[in-house]
Amino acid sequence: MSQRKAKINELIKNQLAQLILREIEFPQNLLVTITRVDTSPDFKVAKVFITVIPENMRGSALKILIKNSKTLHQDLIKILKTKFTPNLNFYIDEQEVFADEVDKILDEIRKR
Repeated sequence: MSQRKAKINELIKNQLAQLILREIEFPQNLLVTITRVDTSPDFKVAKVFITVIPENMRGSALKILIKNSKTLHQDLIKILKTKFTPNLNFYIDEQEVFADEVDKILDEIRKR
């Protein structure tokens, strides 16, 4: 990955996290974390990967973010002031889910 793309990904991740914290209302006791952002080579699309606690609220959190993606995009345009501000596509970070499953298995092995 180019250094420019890595910087853009990190910038989008940080700014989007702040916007979500200020602008989006989630149900009480719901925590949404942006784990990573991956922009396309032309910087027109960004995949935003999230984790949600508790896990059983992932679908609700994802629906809320998708519903508000256009507003978040418009806010990012004002903040970033880049030639292209990527459209936002939200995904559950399955790597985090997989890592949790591996941790549970390792804990079970250690207990034996």
